[in-house]
Amino acid sequence: MSGSARIVLGVDGGGSKTLAVVSTLEGSVLGAAVRGPSNWEEIGLPRAADTLDRVVSEALDSAGVARDQLSASVFGLAGVDWDSDQDRIGNVLTRLRLSGSRLITNDAFVALRAGLSGAAGVVVVAGTGSVVAGRDATGATFRTWGLGPYFGDYGAGSDISEQAVQAVAEAYLGKGPRTALTELLCARERVHTVPELLEKISREQEDLPYVAHELIDVAEAGDGVARSIIERAGHELGTNANLVAGHLGLAGSDYELVLAGGLFRSATRILVDPLVAAVRTDSPEVKLIRLVRPPVVGAVLLAFELAGGPVQDTAADLIFSGLDETLLAPPPDRL
Repeated sequence: MSGSARIVLGVDGGGSKTLAVVSTLEGSVLGAAVRGPSNWEEIGLPRAADTLDRVVSEALDSAGVARDQLSASVFGLAGVDWDSDQDRIGNVLTRLRLSGSRLITNDAFVALRAGLSGAAGVVVVAGTGSVVAGRDATGATFRTWGLGPYFGDYGAGSDISEQAVQAVAEAYLGKGPRTALTELLCARERVHTVPELLEKISREQEDLPYVAHELIDVAEAGDGVARSIIERAGHELGTNANLVAGHLGLAGSDYELVLAGGLFRSATRILVDPLVAAVRTDSPEVKLIRLVRPPVVGAVLLAFELAGGPVQDTAADLIFSGLDETLLAPPPDRL
C-alpha cells in the first residue's frame, strides 16, 4: 500500500489479551490482530514487549502496511499507571520503529473514548479491578489510581469477592447476619463447613475466591447481605465518578458517563442504580452509556485525533463493523 498520511494504528492491551487495529482516517479497517496479555506488571517487561511486537507486526502485515506508513499510533495499555511507565513502555515501542506521532496511555482512556459520542466524559471501569477516568473538551485528563481500595478505588470484582468472604466469616462467628454466600463459597471451594473453607482460603490459596458474578446472582435472588455488598460497590464507584468529573469541571453538566468492564455486563440494576444515584447528586443530567464497542475502537479514534484528522460521527461504528468477531471474543477470565 502506498502513502502514509491517512493510516493509523490503535492498540488495546490488558491482562488477558492485546488487540491491534490498522485503519484509515475514514474508519475503514485495513487489518487487525490479537495476541495474549501485555500488562508488563503481571507478565514482566520482556514478555509484554514480545506481545506488543507480535501483535503490531501481525496487524500491519494483515493490512499490507509498512511500519513507516503510519501517521499516528495509540497504545492504551494496562500497567501504564505512573510517569515512569511512559519511559519504560516508550523504550519498548521505540524499537518497533513506527512512523508518525505516538501516544501511550492507560487502557481506561481508550475505553472512555470508545464509548463517547464527543470529546468529554467519564468512564467507570469495573471488572476484576476498577478505575475511573475522564477527559474534558480540551483534552485534559484525570483518573483514579486504579490500584485497589488502599489507593482509593473500591468497587471491583475482587473487592466484592473479599467482602463475600468477610461476610461468611462474620456470619459463622455470629457477628453478622446469615447469608446464602456461605453455601455459595463452600460449593465454590468444594468444602462442607465454614472452618474448612476459611482454612483453605487462609493457608492454601494466594488469591481469594473470585465470586463477583455469582454474588450478583445471590443478591438478585434476595439475599440482603449480598445486595448490600453490591450496592456499596455501586455507590463507591459513583462517588469516584463525581470526583473525576469535579477535577475536570464536568460536574453539574450533562456529560457522558460510560460504564465498562465485566461487572456491567450483568442485567442487574443492583450495581448500577446506586452508582447513578450517587452521580446524579452532583450531575442530575448525566447521560449514561453502557460500552458495547471494544476499547480498541477508542484507541483508533484517539489515533485519528493524534493524526490531526477529522473524527466523523460514524467512525466508531464503522471501525466496529470492520472487526472480525473472532478478534472480539472476550477472553475466558474475570473481565
